[in-house]
Amino acid sequence: MSVRFPQRRRAAGRKPQLRLSELLKSHRFPWVCAVTLAWSSTAAGLTLPWLVQDVTRALIEQSPVTRPLLMLTALTLATALGQAGCGWLLARVGERLLLNLRRHVTDHILRLPMPAVRACGSGDLHTRITSDAAQVRAWAETAVVHLPAAGLGTIATLAAMVAVDPVLTLLASAAFVLAGAPLVGVLARTRRAASDQQAALADLSQRFLSQLVALTTIKAYRCEARATRTISHAASDLSSASVTAARLQALIGPLVGLGQQVALVTVTVTATHRITSGGMSLVTFSAFLFLLLFLPSPVTVTALGIAHLRTGLAARARLETLLALQTEQEQPRTKPRPAPLPVRHAVVFRNVTFTYPGTGRPVLDGLSFTVPATGLTALTGPTGAGKSTVFSLISRFSEPDAGHIRVLGQEVGSWQLSSLRRRIAYVEQRTTVLEGTVRQNLRLGSPDSTSDDDLWEALKTVGLHEVVQRLPYGLDTLLGRGQALSGGQQQRLSLARALLTGANLFLLDEPTSQLDHTSEQQVLQLLQHLAATRPIIMATHRPATLRHAHHTIAIPPPADRSTDPAEAVTTRLPSAAHTQTPAIHRADETHHDEVLTPALPPPESVVRPHSHQETSA
Repeated sequence: MSVRFPQRRRAAGRKPQLRLSELLKSHRFPWVCAVTLAWSSTAAGLTLPWLVQDVTRALIEQSPVTRPLLMLTALTLATALGQAGCGWLLARVGERLLLNLRRHVTDHILRLPMPAVRACGSGDLHTRITSDAAQVRAWAETAVVHLPAAGLGTIATLAAMVAVDPVLTLLASAAFVLAGAPLVGVLARTRRAASDQQAALADLSQRFLSQLVALTTIKAYRCEARATRTISHAASDLSSASVTAARLQALIGPLVGLGQQVALVTVTVTATHRITSGGMSLVTFSAFLFLLLFLPSPVTVTALGIAHLRTGLAARARLETLLALQTEQEQPRTKPRPAPLPVRHAVVFRNVTFTYPGTGRPVLDGLSFTVPATGLTALTGPTGAGKSTVFSLISRFSEPDAGHIRVLGQEVGSWQLSSLRRRIAYVEQRTTVLEGTVRQNLRLGSPDSTSDDDLWEALKTVGLHEVVQRLPYGLDTLLGRGQALSGGQQQRLSLARALLTGANLFLLDEPTSQLDHTSEQQVLQLLQHLAATRPIIMATHRPATLRHAHHTIAIPPPADRSTDPAEAVTTRLPSAAHTQTPAIHRADETHHDEVLTPALPPPESVVRPHSHQETSA
């Protein structure tokens, strides 16, 4: 059973809160049992001084001691069993709480927009679902069980001490207050120290992960020492923050112990004087002394509980900050309008501008182009021109600053997000192989019911079936850490994964960059075959790939956009009424209601148009 957290979509300005009621409500009964056992154990412990008093009186009066001694033993065992049961229940429901919290936070992270994920950093996000989540679990246990039970024990013990001897209680309390006065300042600094420690841990995790990802480059350039220094600086910051937090935690126990020692000396001296003068009995003193020895335990738990609360509140604040980030909007931003059938253009960009946060300069500035409903369209341009950004905008990984984008006949914002991405197969430039089996990687975007025959057919289509057959366990071979496939083989695996989705639109970012000539030709022939019935957009620099494209969209370099921001150039095949030589025209000159021929043989030459009317005929 999983806990239901507040909805992702929130009213503007409202920050999500991890409330105890939300965290605990999926397992209320075990929590109630744990609280009951904790309070029962505390209550049982408070009765022990009275039984000790009975045993002492029986020994002094030389009366039968068996019954009070058996009761004392039984109650001591019951207290221990209650504490053990409480600890077991807390461990069980605490792990369930931690599991639900991590599921919720992980689900939220995976639904964040890509810019937000990049801004947070993988190391920081890793710390949030590991260390911060564990701190929140400790906070919940402390707030619900430990602190209330310890507070009850402290108050009840003081009340019992007052009932036994008010004067000695006043002396003992004064000793605790004087010795524990610095404790207030220690507890006040605990939350800030815990927050600094968690931030330093996130920084270390981020730096270590970044160096680990680039390990091949680090070794190739003999930069191990430099990378070690980078990680060591972060580790040093974490060490300093941890020492500060540990120093504050370490002061709590000694301060409480000092109060106990001062109180014990004061009470012993005063009680001895009163016993010798006949003002106090030995039986009363034994009961009071037992209560005084019992008092530091709940006081220490209370002080540590307050420290844990402040640490947990710092971790909760970090998680709430993360949960406050808006997730991708699943529902359409605009009212969908029915697309014309048949769809004339797979993708239309009209005066689209996009700037990455913090850069200050648009990577796309007034870009306009169209992609026909079928055919292999090559997206080309110099490095940094924004080819991958175009794919990101089509898939709604990012949102444009201005302009309009239509995908498969609809405004991109009018699509339900999951419905849009279900129709798009996206193969990244940096080939992604998840840690899992070959079968799991292939089924990533397709139903789990996809048969092995379909998987093998997809592998055969991209020329990878023999490679997978030679793997130790075939489709069940584990990929990821061992990297059982080469770079080119991983690229073909990504293509096979895309084929299995049955998508309407293929976005391929440098899909042949790591393939040899034979494999490249095989993949290009496959893409040409697929392009006869669907649109395929392929970002590429390779001349061989460009020669196989039916259409070419050339995005100008950023330096050329200062004079004319919409300088994308489109190469396409003309309709059958014209010559068989493809024409080039500016993307901003294209009529968006133009009907393109579905017959798309590879172009053999390129000429520039003489007029706008000729190109749009």
